[in-house]
Amino acid sequence: MHHQQRLNDEIESVKATILGLLSQSTHPTHHNLLCILTRTSNEEWLDIAAQQLGTEYNPLIERMNKLEAAISQIDIGQYGYCCDCEEKISAQRLEQDPAAQRCDQCAS
Repeated sequence: MHHQQRLNDEIESVKATILGLLSQSTHPTHHNLLCILTRTSNEEWLDIAAQQLGTEYNPLIERMNKLEAAISQIDIGQYGYCCDCEEKISAQRLEQDPAAQRCDQCAS
């Protein structure tokens, strides 16, 4: 599925961004966290990152949460339906953002 691949690719991109930022940091705890995250399975990665990273990482963590939620929706057959009104989310909106959780009407 096209959207699933885009979601997975973006998850990997956000992870790479976080790992890159951690590797550039001079803070010792960031290097420790980098080691932990590089050895952590995908199932636990987001939880550990969210618990350990500072607020400056919140936008990246929030995006990963949305991406993971969309993947979960695919897994249970609910992808592409608005989480508020349960109507179909337009194909255009999903093309713009495959992690969209709301239809155009509910998002406004």
